[in-house]
Amino acid sequence: MIKRLIFVTGFGVGFVVGSASGRQSYETLKQNALKTWQDPKVQAKVSEGTDWVKSEAPVVGGKLADSAKKAADTVGTKASDASSTVKDKVSGSSGGTDAATGTSTPGYADLQTAKPVTPETPLEPAEPHPAPGDTQR
Repeated sequence: MIKRLIFVTGFGVGFVVGSASGRQSYETLKQNALKTWQDPKVQAKVSEGTDWVKSEAPVVGGKLADSAKKAADTVGTKASDASSTVKDKVSGSSGGTDAATGTSTPGYADLQTAKPVTPETPLEPAEPHPAPGDTQR
């Protein structure tokens, strides 16, 4: 639907700008728009809408402030929980139990005793291969 609206708008603009009587069409369109905007019925609705927005702004502002405070509290709580979990793991606690599988999870202390994996024989660099079509060797 938006694509159609954009197409129709573009077509209208192209017609007004590109037609031989484009300036006259533009002036007519402009006069009709001004006449509509200055219509007392339109201005009454604009005034009504403006008054409604002014009356509802404090209510909406209060709701936004409450929501922001609630979000900040939630973020603070989650950050505190995550921080304490990380502190527990770093301080050397022995891990916990995975709630999904019921298996024990290793803690940070188990990682301190782990040894790096090294190959049994040292690795030699690979023999370079010539590029296709390269005759130098």
